[in-house]
Amino acid sequence: MSRRRSFKPVKITINGKTRTVYNVVQAGNTLLNDWPEQTPAAKAAERLVLDVFNDAAGPEQVRRAFITAAKASDIKFSS
Repeated sequence: MSRRRSFKPVKITINGKTRTVYNVVQAGNTLLNDWPEQTPAAKAAERLVLDVFNDAAGPEQVRRAFITAAKASDIKFSS
């Protein structure tokens, strides 16, 4: 597994700012620092980010949870 734990890019728009998330670290930073609300879906995605570093989850699981969190928060995304 790569050091940065990459996955297929997800483009999101938060507060009018568009960014592309390419890996678990970026997903975690976005969830912790930029997410507009802490929904249950966002918290679940955050837990999965930590699980990746404990070898209890994979990058694709984080990607799916990240997209689910975006949907729950009405964040525009494309993948």
